Amino acid sequence: MKSQTFRKMIFRPNAAPSPGIPLGARSVGHYRITPSDIERPAVKHFVQLFWGVEGRGAFILGGEERVLNPGEVAVYMPGMEHNLRAIDDIWEYRWWTMDGPLAADVTRGFGFGADIYRAGPAPHALFERLARAIGDLSRRGERRAGAIAYRLLSEAAPGGSPGPEGPAVAQVLRAIHRHVGDPSFGVERMAAMLDIHRSTLSRMFKDAIGVPPSEYLARLRLQNALSLLKCTALPVAEIARRCGFDDPNYFSRLLRRKTGMSPRMFREK
Repeated sequence: MKSQTFRKMIFRPNAAPSPGIPLGARSVGHYRITPSDIERPAVKHFVQLFWGVEGRGAFILGGEERVLNPGEVAVYMPGMEHNLRAIDDIWEYRWWTMDGPLAADVTRGFGFGADIYRAGPAPHALFERLARAIGDLSRRGERRAGAIAYRLLSEAAPGGSPGPEGPAVAQVLRAIHRHVGDPSFGVERMAAMLDIHRSTLSRMFKDAIGVPPSEYLARLRLQNALSLLKCTALPVAEIARRCGFDDPNYFSRLLRRKTGMSPRMFREK
């Protein structure tokens, strides 16, 4: 039976990351608390993210009270006053803190500010990995902890935290990889395959994968083309054809737009 309340946490014993650690994992915790568990508001000088698991909590952000629901992430940036409390009888959440010279910039680079974001179910196994890494007091453990903290940011990032991949999305992914070289294969055929409207397919696919199916297909075609440019001596027109581009000139323009190089330049670089 799940315990009613608990507070579990682990901290790095040093006040700051070791030299050469640009993104430090300072601490990580797992709380299951009640409204009577009150933490005094305080200004803190590190990045902290809170990932809702069960119940609701309230955060003061920008002078306004905001509600954190399960599957959402709240962010406090360095120098902000941390002011939060449980709303429901039981509020469970996980949290982690980061510091170091790049912590704030990397957090903002993932699209985060002081706000609440939809992120999906908390990745419990990843939080446990972070706790073990922080508990490893070697230099290697500290580096690993920073890398896992970065991974958690990636999982939580706005637009970058895909939901569960259902059988329909898995079917579309298999079809995309099977027909990637067919220039006539696109979202219309994917939707017909599932007998659903293309807008429904696009929304379902983006919710699960993080990008629309058309963009995923275009990225896969370009990825395959880049590999062929580097690994073969095939003419550019033949590479374009094999990778699902029926117009070699369009392929060349797309590659230049994405990489800043022509096919020949990319091949020779």
